[in-house]
Amino acid sequence: MTRRFAYVIYCFYLCRMFIRAVHKKDKSKSKTYTYYRLTHSYRTGNKIRQTVLLNLGKLENIDKADHKQLANRIEEIITGMEGSLFYENSEKIEELAQSFAKQIAKEKIFPSGKGKMISKNVDKNNQTVDLNSIEQIESKDIGGEWLVKQAFERLAIPEMLEKIALSKSQADIAQLLLTAKLIHPSSELETERWLNENSASLELYDGAETVSRYKLYQVTTKLYNKKEAVDSIIYRNTKNLFSGRDKIVVYDLTNMYFEGQMLSSNKADFGRSKQKRYDRRLIGLAISIDGMGFVRHSKFYTGNVSEPETFKDLVKSIAEQSYPNSEQPLIVMDAGISTEDNLKDLRGLKYDYICVSRTIPKEYTTLSDNAKTIEDNRGNKIHLTKISVDGKDDNFLHIKSDQKEIKERSMDEKMTQKLEAQLTSLNQGLSKKGTVKKISKIHERVGAIKAKLSRIGWLYNITYTEDIAKGVVTAINWERVREREKPKGEYFLRYTENAIAEDKIWDGYNLTRDVEAVFRCLKTDLNIRPIHHRIDEYIEPHIWLGIIAYQVVNYIRINLRQKNINHSWSTIVEKMRSMQSSLVTVNNENNKKFYIKLCTRPTKDQVDIFDALGFKHRPFVRKTKVVTQM
Repeated sequence: MTRRFAYVIYCFYLCRMFIRAVHKKDKSKSKTYTYYRLTHSYRTGNKIRQTVLLNLGKLENIDKADHKQLANRIEEIITGMEGSLFYENSEKIEELAQSFAKQIAKEKIFPSGKGKMISKNVDKNNQTVDLNSIEQIESKDIGGEWLVKQAFERLAIPEMLEKIALSKSQADIAQLLLTAKLIHPSSELETERWLNENSASLELYDGAETVSRYKLYQVTTKLYNKKEAVDSIIYRNTKNLFSGRDKIVVYDLTNMYFEGQMLSSNKADFGRSKQKRYDRRLIGLAISIDGMGFVRHSKFYTGNVSEPETFKDLVKSIAEQSYPNSEQPLIVMDAGISTEDNLKDLRGLKYDYICVSRTIPKEYTTLSDNAKTIEDNRGNKIHLTKISVDGKDDNFLHIKSDQKEIKERSMDEKMTQKLEAQLTSLNQGLSKKGTVKKISKIHERVGAIKAKLSRIGWLYNITYTEDIAKGVVTAINWERVREREKPKGEYFLRYTENAIAEDKIWDGYNLTRDVEAVFRCLKTDLNIRPIHHRIDEYIEPHIWLGIIAYQVVNYIRINLRQKNINHSWSTIVEKMRSMQSSLVTVNNENNKKFYIKLCTRPTKDQVDIFDALGFKHRPFVRKTKVVTQM
């Protein structure tokens, strides 16, 4: 006969450890102080002996009633017999127990000084359960969710949401929405499904039992109506966490394309797509970041806006912020924005700036005999020379990169071969039957070739030999104009502060790569492009929430880089995915069903990430509920 029930050990010990109080009197002050010691009881023959394992101090953080539970937990850890599935220690007790157990192991207090091991043959309390009834009901992701929740708390986002008058329920939904933007960026409909089915986020927030897309839309709109306040508070919080980077302002403009025609939208328009999607309508996004990559200003534009036109809004936002006289901002920008009018406005406001010169100075005077040579992060040599340009108030820095020259020459050679091969093929076809020869068609073909290879197409003078009577082209002639060519691997920076060193100018300009990294993170890791929204009132909030999510990403990655952890955000999310929240049930012989909520133990990579950020490893270890079945 097969036994249906088996005995399963859940490690309820008749524990051999306890905490003893020791009272010491200070005669000079007439005060009595109480200290606590972890004591181990063991048997030698017919006698019971006791030995002190560790001085625990005053134990001010827990009640005296919890001392036994603390002693039991320490014993479980150091004997390697983890405790019952059916009860849960408080976080304070768990932290203290782990800390004291590590100290015992480190100081090799166990085995004790008397040579007596704590016996593993302890008395046990057995539960009779039906092994066939053990079942895992559900398992949801909780690792990434727990990571970003602690980041929210570190950035004081819950306090910010309370400050802008969101209710407890709305604040929790807002954090759930940001969690989804960070871990599973998608539409509100897909976010609703993911939060309810795949993510354990709801277990981390008390104010939101279920989530619907309608609630997500409502909270999104309410948040975006407070955009200026939210941006200001979050940036101020990051500024308090990372000091010394407020002087730098790096500015750039990008755009994102829509899926669909967007005929009824007032925000979508055709323009010069950064992603080469000229078949799609666009929306423009201008942002400025500080020296550590945190977004300090953002604004939306229609898709056909030009870069120089957006700069006045940035200057206005900077002017509205207060700076000490000695802390005026340094504006860093790319060539697309640094028009003469924009630079004149900055000089009028007495702002310093660094930008790429839109034109190559034809005549200039070097201010130093030898160029200063530095290396980039890949070890490539960069040669820097300060120069003076006649008729310009600004200072200039001539930059020559050996690796950039090699790259540009290689690109030029490939495109030259391609362009001349297409022109040669078109020219040879003029003498063959059945090929294009009409004057208008040939001009169109040549124009298309030059447009497709526009980087070098403008360097060529192309002429035609035409038979006007027949309306055909008989020959195509081309010549490369060397005078039009720009020096390979060279460009010029403009800057206002004359006293700044060459390498500092170079480092300042390189911050433009950080704003490009922001756009790359928004468009790829946070997946805000392409845009699927059809209604204008939801388009800007969709992108803006991605910017708020990026602030959290940047905070996490900066702290990880300081600990030499250089993962991308996508990699971090993937590494966190293995931490699960699982619900397991089991029946005992008394017709009781135990519901046990378990959080998986973090992996080494997860522990490294949590430790680098100073975060707790798990939101909980286990939670148990017992139900009597009829």
